[in-house]
Amino acid sequence: MSAYLKMLPQTGIVLCMGMTLALPRVVAGCSICASLSPTLCDEIGAADFAVFAEYVATPVVDLGINDPDAYKSSFRIQKILKGERGINEDDSARVMFFPGESANAGDRYLMHGNWIESDDQNEMVIRWTTPIAMTDQAIDYLHRMWGLPKEDVQRLIEAMPYLESDDPMLRRDAFDEFGKAPYELLEKLKPELDKNVLMGKIQDSRTEPNIRKLYYTLLTICGTPEELPFLKSQINEEQVNASESLPAIIACYLSLAGAHGLPFIEQTYLMQEGSDYERRAGSAITALRFHGQEASVIDRREIADVFLRMLQRPTLGARVLSDLARWENWSAVDQAVEMFSNAEGDGLWVREPAIRYLLACPTEVADKHAQNLEKIDPLAVRNGRRFALPPTMVAKTNRVKNKNLESPSQALKTGKGVEGPSRDAQDSSIIDKKE
Repeated sequence: MSAYLKMLPQTGIVLCMGMTLALPRVVAGCSICASLSPTLCDEIGAADFAVFAEYVATPVVDLGINDPDAYKSSFRIQKILKGERGINEDDSARVMFFPGESANAGDRYLMHGNWIESDDQNEMVIRWTTPIAMTDQAIDYLHRMWGLPKEDVQRLIEAMPYLESDDPMLRRDAFDEFGKAPYELLEKLKPELDKNVLMGKIQDSRTEPNIRKLYYTLLTICGTPEELPFLKSQINEEQVNASESLPAIIACYLSLAGAHGLPFIEQTYLMQEGSDYERRAGSAITALRFHGQEASVIDRREIADVFLRMLQRPTLGARVLSDLARWENWSAVDQAVEMFSNAEGDGLWVREPAIRYLLACPTEVADKHAQNLEKIDPLAVRNGRRFALPPTMVAKTNRVKNKNLESPSQALKTGKGVEGPSRDAQDSSIIDKKE
């Protein structure tokens, strides 16, 4: 399997950038991962029953029949994956299902079921969900994945080949398996990866944009300084036509350049004026956030220094106050007060992230400032209190990943956690609510 990973063909995995902090638990996904759907294994885990079943037939019903049960198709249970109490293999199951023209008797499906009360509430019955068509390849895939521990690098190794599947469901599910994995788990793939193969896929015009984003992510793990000229050229090119890969490109560049690459990113994306640059600045913030939270290449204090300089531009600085609070950097109290007090017009939204920062700060000075600012804009402070993290909780969320300063390892989700102009912007909370 290692050889396969090093010879990774045209298709691939998708990972992305962005980060939120969620209450009450820390999200475990990789900081360069997409907003994800539940995997097939997740859905099985959430159901009372999961079975492979064979389609038998769909009844022909006369017009005017109103009984829903009359329309249910018949299935024969072949293999029980979960929930043996109450069902047996070879049992029949009837499900509301309308097969397409390509469906034939004997086709196999994955079905989930849950116990519910019967209509007369006298007993518990099984309600089956809509069947999911399964190929031989899909059945083999699910057998492999269902038996593996949730956080095991072997899941990624097993899922990798299915990213080339002709079955779009399997490609998507394999993507979600990678997207769920913490970055530290992805790092364990390093012995299996070949940077030359990844570079080839990145530069291949046939590679889908979201898949290209993955390859940049994996290059953060196995790349070397030899790739820096190429990455720098891509970053410069993205100033003209920014793509969804930009956060991953910047993160990859910083992974290989280290702290020496910070001035280039700061100058290119964080010190330029104009709405387009502010939008692209979000990509740089996401990449920097990844390095402050997940990776250990750059001392977090150096990332925080970049964020502190961003406070000179409130509409950018407001986006990173949550990070400074998360990292227990309380040196921006005066800037947060000034940001709140000077906000006006379309920039009023910055008041909420500013007040959240002050509410999270465990000092009397910050508390007094918050009380005074409430007289200026009670609504902003009230909204800020709704989503602010209590000061006593800040330390509890800090778990060492970056050994220079303690902090939680969080999931980055595309576009989330980058605060924007909204009086009710939940994403700008000190601990961002997971949607």
